[in-house]
Amino acid sequence: MVNKYILGFSIGLFCSVGFSENEILWDFGVVIRQPEIQKNPKDTSHRFPSQKENSQAKINAVITDPFIPPIRNTFSTEISDQLVNKPAEISSHLIKFIAEKSYLTKNYQYVIEILQQRDLSLLSEKVRSDLNYLLADAFYHCGYYTKAQTQVLSLLKQNESDNLYLLLAMIYESLGDTKNAKDNYQKLIAYYPNSDYFNSAKIKSRILGKH
Repeated sequence: MVNKYILGFSIGLFCSVGFSENEILWDFGVVIRQPEIQKNPKDTSHRFPSQKENSQAKINAVITDPFIPPIRNTFSTEISDQLVNKPAEISSHLIKFIAEKSYLTKNYQYVIEILQQRDLSLLSEKVRSDLNYLLADAFYHCGYYTKAQTQVLSLLKQNESDNLYLLLAMIYESLGDTKNAKDNYQKLIAYYPNSDYFNSAKIKSRILGKH
């Protein structure tokens, strides 16, 4: 009877070993499999990233980051402070540059603040006239129509131009003075037939003529 048990156990052990996977440990019929990590030592997916790999990932993230941080415009801030606190220390030519730049960016209120507190008498007549026109146009765009009107009328006494007549006509139109607006559009048409504003003035004059 003992021999039968030994024979049966031997046959079972042989069959189990023959049909089992490689590198399996046995202990009286209990299967103990090796961890998958040991079976595939070249598989590194389970490992934590090394310091070198982390650094490379950070570098790649920085390179592919589409965000561009804003750059502080220190020029405008510093100049603004000096214009307000120490206007006499800023040259007239720098004032011209800043005023024109602000006008082009449609910062009309800033144009007014710059030019109203400065003595422009040191500048040439043409430059002074150009800046005074910017001031008048800035008044107009900010809704200070009466100030704009006074400024333009003063400039017209010194030197007439098509842009002054156009601006004055628009000021009168904004004030609701249709008659004077139309008169100034017609002056532009009559005095400056080659003006870039000629067609616009003609159209506006016809529109106002219907009222």
